[in-house]
Amino acid sequence: MTQDERQPQKNIDSKNAAFWDNLCGSQLAQQLGIEDDSAQSLKKFDDWYFGYYPYLYTHIPFAKMKDKRVLEVGLGYGTVSQKIAESGADYNGLDIAAGPVGMVNQRMGRGGLNGKAVQGSILEPPFDAASFDWVVAIGCLHHTGDLTGAIKQVHRLLKTGGEAMIMVYNACSYRQLQNSPITTLKRLYAKPETIADIADTSGDSKSRGAYDTNDEGDAAPQTEFVSTMELQAMCSDFSQCSIVAENIGEESLFKKMSRQRALKFGKAVGLDLYCHVVK
Repeated sequence: MTQDERQPQKNIDSKNAAFWDNLCGSQLAQQLGIEDDSAQSLKKFDDWYFGYYPYLYTHIPFAKMKDKRVLEVGLGYGTVSQKIAESGADYNGLDIAAGPVGMVNQRMGRGGLNGKAVQGSILEPPFDAASFDWVVAIGCLHHTGDLTGAIKQVHRLLKTGGEAMIMVYNACSYRQLQNSPITTLKRLYAKPETIADIADTSGDSKSRGAYDTNDEGDAAPQTEFVSTMELQAMCSDFSQCSIVAENIGEESLFKKMSRQRALKFGKAVGLDLYCHVVK
């Protein structure tokens, strides 16, 4: 599906701004019994988050960001945001929705941290070209409605030699294989330019809802799933690109396993692709 065949980008941005204004992680916070945004409550959320996704410490080298100008795209509950700022980075946050921006700025102010978040789209970022040493985008760019365009903006914003960590959803994960085995197998080995002949790269409502829903149970407005080969093609402007799969859900056989054991299958059939690129 071409960009011309999709909804106008302005409509997508408007829907995303409304959907993500309810912080990503709000349902989790409720499950954890968190009822406010006190420092104690946020720490409880953050501790759970990094405990559930321990590989984030591997893929986001917080220590290397000290004294670096860092842009985070897609802010959610601000857990990664605060960790980046606490590392000593010059932190900058960007989100399409007002809610996450407010949460991150509250965290920055409360902690006396060097950082600020602003509302806007990565497709039209309010920053100069070649102005960042690092860009971090965890679970965000695939929701923009234009993943290729978002990755091109990441490249534009980085200084020469700058690095980015981008996490997007894996089109060839165990969940996709379970739900659409023939399509997923075809896509696994297809060349990126032929993907459109196999399946629409934007998931239907049911597929999207398996990953992100709001309090009413509605799926995220836009979600684009990509294979490793597709993602490599999208990152062809970078001098280096390495991709690793991670993350396992709590369905199927995995619901009977401990989280630690289940995560061992992540690198083979994981839900997410962690892409490290260097300009």
